[in-house]
Amino acid sequence: MMPLSQPDFSPSQFTASQNAAADSTTPSKMRGASSTMPLTVKQVVDAQQSGTGEKGAPFVVDGVEMANIRLVGMVNGKVERTTDVTFTLDDGTGRLDFIRWVNDASDSSETAAVQNGMYVAVIGSLKGLQERKRATAFSIRPITDFNEVTLHFIQCVRMHIENTKLKAGSPARTSSSMGVSVSNGFSESSTPTSLKSNPAPLTGGGSGSDTDLNKQVLHFFSEPANLESEHGVHVDEVYKQFKQLPKDKIKEAIAFHVDAGHLYSTIDDFHFKSALTD
Repeated sequence: MMPLSQPDFSPSQFTASQNAAADSTTPSKMRGASSTMPLTVKQVVDAQQSGTGEKGAPFVVDGVEMANIRLVGMVNGKVERTTDVTFTLDDGTGRLDFIRWVNDASDSSETAAVQNGMYVAVIGSLKGLQERKRATAFSIRPITDFNEVTLHFIQCVRMHIENTKLKAGSPARTSSSMGVSVSNGFSESSTPTSLKSNPAPLTGGGSGSDTDLNKQVLHFFSEPANLESEHGVHVDEVYKQFKQLPKDKIKEAIAFHVDAGHLYSTIDDFHFKSALTD
């Protein structure tokens, strides 16, 4: 059993040096699985493998198979090597060891900005066998707003309640098939694979549902030129693409995809890039 811990989640923990580090961070490409589940370390530690537990079988939390996972906590025990960086994430419910592979300059820049004692948001995956779980980080982002820590735990509670209400008598579902609850009140209704294979036509018209707009915005970010851009796309470019629509609607669509793990911010809060690089 992994020991529980109680790190100090107080605003004073967020120092000026951490803010500076966050400003210089450029997240690398997330190796795009279908969706992202907000979880606590305890939920990950308690996760069970589906099926017979053979190697490669997905892990299940509250009856839902995990694809990508998102955790928030404090970094401890960071060790840097030439090809990878390892660290322990402590979120107050337990501790989980992560490895972050370093493949290029953007990976090195991202990991260099993360230091022991920082609060970070980690997106990654869980592999291995039941007794030997391996957590791999795809993206590590320093947190500069304490509200994000609180929001993450609220999302974890909400998802746990939703999944456990639906779990009785049903087989394990995938996180992509059931959708990911997000902070702005949307629910993901389709997987990124379907969005990529059947993209909605890009139009600037004012009609159509929020779901249609979400698909169009994600398709725009997934265009080859935008995927190749090192810093992604500035929100002003998105506004121009959908100039007949209110900016608030565009902001909501971007926020939806950020919460779902489809987009991530790069050099600042106005540049975003698609995490779906397959």
